[in-house]
Amino acid sequence: MKLEFLLCGSPTEGFFSQMAFFRLCLDALGGDEAAARLVCVFGDHEVAEIPKAWQPFFERIEVHWAHEPGADNPGHAKQHNMRFELLDPDADVSFICDADVAVLRPVTPLAAQLKQANALGGVIAHLHFPWEGRAPQPDVDWPEIAHAVLGRDISRPFSYTLLDPGAPTDAPFYINLGMFAGPPAQLKAFNDRDKELRPKVSPLLGEWWAPQVSLALTCFDLGLPVDALPMRYNFPNDVRADRLQANELAQVVFLHYLREKPFRRDHIFSDIRAFAEFLEDDLEGSNAVFQRHVHEITKGVYPFERPGTGMGSRIKRRTARYQFWRKQ
Repeated sequence: MKLEFLLCGSPTEGFFSQMAFFRLCLDALGGDEAAARLVCVFGDHEVAEIPKAWQPFFERIEVHWAHEPGADNPGHAKQHNMRFELLDPDADVSFICDADVAVLRPVTPLAAQLKQANALGGVIAHLHFPWEGRAPQPDVDWPEIAHAVLGRDISRPFSYTLLDPGAPTDAPFYINLGMFAGPPAQLKAFNDRDKELRPKVSPLLGEWWAPQVSLALTCFDLGLPVDALPMRYNFPNDVRADRLQANELAQVVFLHYLREKPFRRDHIFSDIRAFAEFLEDDLEGSNAVFQRHVHEITKGVYPFERPGTGMGSRIKRRTARYQFWRKQ
């Protein structure tokens, strides 16, 4: 299958390293994943070029800049939007991903499923969105915002994914944006309408939550076919998810390492010492799954050695103490 992955971020050491590691994950899987197009869109920049030290690791990454250097970019929206403009119409399935996502298993079975159904897929968000100044009330909030934006109510057939079993079906197709996928034509249709609806959501909820909420409203408004995927396709490194979704963790495909403890997501691939400390830490649950994956990909050697630094050999000596078999 012809696959593509589109990521975005700001031109920082953390984002450079996460995107480069994403490429390593795809290459390690081989097959269609290794052959996949990887696009990285940057915004919030003063200079529109990849630093020389990172250029070797971006040789198989297609880079775009979302705006002119120094331009205003409220809510980091320009790089998010440009990903949809760069969709390849000839791709079988396109994956819109956050940079802090690692691919652990082949995605072609999911891609085939979404292509056959001509559907958009994502994992329902962990919890209901916050509305500043009031307690969360899904049965009140969703109808209110749907009427304000669409002029009608919205169906809510799904349950939030980090609630205890038996929780009510209080959610529409409201997904965590760590991974959003589908045939490019469907994603384009979604984006064309979403660009009209999101500006109506932002004044109500702010720039941070508007994209996830407008996604739900847009898919409902257009009647797009959607697939609420199991947690394995966007599993957070969250202890509650480990407890509630243990079966999904055993089959995780996309691991979203978004939590800031016990390690910093923007440091573990950009800083050699943080990388070593991460591999040597005594982790559990989804964090341990991620740690094993990083070790499998890197063999315990810092993967982004800068030419002439000798850092790769030093990290190898340090991590030789790491008894990886204890975790298996």
